[in-house]
Amino acid sequence: MLSNKLLLAAARGRAVQSWLGNVECELVKWDDPSLMFLYGSPASPWLSGGFGTLHPLLETVKADTQIAEVVISVDAATIFMTECYLYFDNVPSLQYGIKFEKLSKIIIHSTTGGEPFTISDVQSCWDNINMCYDLFSEDLANWGYTNLTAGSTLGFTLELEWYE
Repeated sequence: MLSNKLLLAAARGRAVQSWLGNVECELVKWDDPSLMFLYGSPASPWLSGGFGTLHPLLETVKADTQIAEVVISVDAATIFMTECYLYFDNVPSLQYGIKFEKLSKIIIHSTTGGEPFTISDVQSCWDNINMCYDLFSEDLANWGYTNLTAGSTLGFTLELEWYE
């Protein structure tokens, strides 16, 4: 009983931090059977100059962490999402993909006025092989089909929450 009270008190003491930013992913691949949209940080050595835009940068709020890449693939025939990856990296000592240990929630805001899509169990999306968060699900694909629009860019507002 005492240990439960201590755990509850400790959880209440954690401060929730958040960041809200606009992401513009550029169409970088357009061939059958898929389209690929990409945001890549200009600071990432493997992308040579970056793709798309992100404003404001995550590191303006969390000094040691950047969003390195957002990769979204869409089936060219059905326009349904087939992949969605989110990569983080250390700042300033870049690696290729780090786990954002205290990330607790990702919210993707609609560009068409619909309800946002929330991923509350973010750590279960971690992909140890690709060193990223694999956010893809059928639910996200269906939500994206209804709530996001794209042309040569795919833009949306991304919100992150984490505990300090």
